Amino acid sequence: MENFGLHMLVGRWFMFFASILILSVAGGTYIFGLYSEEVKISLVFGLKHYSTLLNFGGAASPIGAYIFNVKVAGNLYDREAMKQMAAHGIIRKRGEDLTCTGVECYKLAFLIIAASTFVGFIVSLVLVIRTFKFYKGDIYKKFREQVKAVDAAESQSRTSGNAPL
Repeated sequence: MENFGLHMLVGRWFMFFASILILSVAGGTYIFGLYSEEVKISLVFGLKHYSTLLNFGGAASPIGAYIFNVKVAGNLYDREAMKQMAAHGIIRKRGEDLTCTGVECYKLAFLIIAASTFVGFIVSLVLVIRTFKFYKGDIYKKFREQVKAVDAAESQSRTSGNAPL
């Protein structure tokens, strides 16, 4: 019984430090996900149309939020609230708020958003499969060959006496 107190004390500190570790890892993952869009775009698509792709990536979030929040969830909520009011025999007055109760209010909106998330997952999976061979290989080979070619050209010009001033 005397070890019980020690185990409780040690166990609580262990849980405390484990919680801090988990939170810091989750925070780091969140920050990497927020601020690594530029790196992901440049690695996957290159730098030729970087600014255009970055702006499309930045515009996707507010456009998607508007579509899913206002057009999907909002309209479906209003429709379900009107159904519930009609079922209770309540007539909505102009300017009166709609109130919906129960899981039916957001059920269809949830299913639509979940389905679109699943479609995004499938598209992401297809992109991973398509680029797997590329990223498994030597993705910097082309750049090393360019540096070697430039170095060879510079050494050739030095040996021939045509070194730039």
